[in-house]
Amino acid sequence: MSWFIVICLVVLVRYGYPQSISYFVDVDGGNDNNDGKAAATAWQTFVKINGMQFQPGDRIYLRSGSTWTGRLSLHGSGTKTNPIIVDVYDGSLKARIDGNGVNGSATVYLYNSTCWEINNLEITNDAETAADRRGVLVTASNFGLVEHIYLRNLDIHNVKGIIGSGNDAKRTAGIGIETAADGVVPTRYDDVLIEGCTISYIENTGIYTDNLISRGIPGTADWNGRRFTNVRIRNNVIHHIAKNAMIIRLFEGGVVEYNICYETALSIQGNTMFTFACDGTVFQYNEGYNNRATESSPGGGDGSMYDADSKSSNIVFQYSYSHDNSHGLFWNCTYQADSGVICRYNISRNDKGIIFCVNYPITSLYIYNNTVYCGPGLSPIIISERNMDTGVRTYTFQNNIIYNVSNNATYDFRSSGYIRKIDYNLYYGNHPSNEPNDLNKLTLDPKFINPGSGGIGIGSLDGYKLQQGSPCIDSGVQLPGHCNQDFWGNSVPSGSKIDRGAFEYPMGTGAVMDEHLNQPMQCKLNQNYPNPFNPATKIVYELPAKMQVKMEIYNLFGQRVRTLVDAYQEAGMYSVFCNASALSSGEYFYYLKTSSGSLAKKMMLLK
Repeated sequence: MSWFIVICLVVLVRYGYPQSISYFVDVDGGNDNNDGKAAATAWQTFVKINGMQFQPGDRIYLRSGSTWTGRLSLHGSGTKTNPIIVDVYDGSLKARIDGNGVNGSATVYLYNSTCWEINNLEITNDAETAADRRGVLVTASNFGLVEHIYLRNLDIHNVKGIIGSGNDAKRTAGIGIETAADGVVPTRYDDVLIEGCTISYIENTGIYTDNLISRGIPGTADWNGRRFTNVRIRNNVIHHIAKNAMIIRLFEGGVVEYNICYETALSIQGNTMFTFACDGTVFQYNEGYNNRATESSPGGGDGSMYDADSKSSNIVFQYSYSHDNSHGLFWNCTYQADSGVICRYNISRNDKGIIFCVNYPITSLYIYNNTVYCGPGLSPIIISERNMDTGVRTYTFQNNIIYNVSNNATYDFRSSGYIRKIDYNLYYGNHPSNEPNDLNKLTLDPKFINPGSGGIGIGSLDGYKLQQGSPCIDSGVQLPGHCNQDFWGNSVPSGSKIDRGAFEYPMGTGAVMDEHLNQPMQCKLNQNYPNPFNPATKIVYELPAKMQVKMEIYNLFGQRVRTLVDAYQEAGMYSVFCNASALSSGEYFYYLKTSSGSLAKKMMLLK
């Protein structure tokens, strides 16, 4: 070993690697002549921040409750184990950044940088006239792998973009994550998290991901070099959006879950959430309502909650709640080569227009175990073979419950271009003349607990559980790759005896089965899921008999902060959602209190 290397090692041992630095900005008490390295010597504006190249582990702290005008431009890269973090200090209020109409980029702008976490900001970018604007833009050109981009607990609102259906309009948004150029160095994203954000009053799009050069076809070298991997978009609230709440492009895998999207397509038609050039992405536990597409563009399409668009394969839409949309739960706008698209165990209530649209050519599409309630006064098309573009659509429609009390509901089937398997469904209520005639069709009352019930909130749907004796119990058929749980988290057995609709009656019934075999033997409290969570989680519990039940949340000081249930309940399995958006981060205990005693478990809220 040379003396030079020895000396270098001694220096590193003696003095260490460069230390991370915390920088503070205070619009009222700061001064740009300070060094910015302590709260007492904070900077005042973003001038110094915008001109710096930050290093791994650096922190940028904005004073809580303060407001800045202009653009926050961030540069430099962290590492996955030592990211650069933007957050607030001296309080729990968000720091507000008003872009004041900055166009061509965004209010918060991150370019050719990796390993950043941006938290707890309020962001606007309003103006009198439309232009190329975003709230947050993460972009890269000929950079390589961009990884560990975390956007958490942001409140992004009033972004004045461009209303339209073109690519330029779709890029004006609350949050955009994109590759702008990759002709010299292949550039893509890995480990992206968008969590706990509120995005509202946006022209044109809530969230989008994209490559501006090419999107490619999943599985090809072109697409592999541009795909997004390990992406999670969860626990966000997106509302009052001119067009789409989310445009999900170029995902390999990834999950979009526990999001609430409403008042979308306010100015131009658009599906609430859709995929393009994706493979294996899962959408689950989302709620979408009040898509206004047809109202803003009479006679137009694209007003559903979910859409598998061009070059989308192996996409799963499950455990979600669609209601009061201008169209319904699901449309496919795919290519002929696309396959393995699944829409299962969802609930549609009082959606208008087309509930299930089997639209463009596709090699395989599976729609099963969904529950659809069509209320009076509506005129939905429950299944529409809309027949856009040439080719063949091969699809399966099984185990669904259609509860139709509308006098004007109908179906739209075409004579060519479709290979369909429609079987084992239940149709109850009014029966349009062109209702499918399944070989194993049922038209009996499914015996929901409370059909027609439900409101805002995915936890409001217990009325669509089956009662004992329902003809749907054990009368369904299992599909290849059938999932192992229902809408409420109940286990779906492997084998032939499964239920129709989105609810799997625990342990089945059977005509001669002892009623007590279906009842829990004792009170049981399950671990909440997800855990940790932000801001909502689901708690499942079981009761062996009718009893008074309280479900309460306590903090670590023993103070009750929330009562979720206070009622007499029959024996059975129950689930309740806890929305903790008003609570602070930390550990909590949830208690199931009955006449049989008290059970408790711990859960963690992370914001």
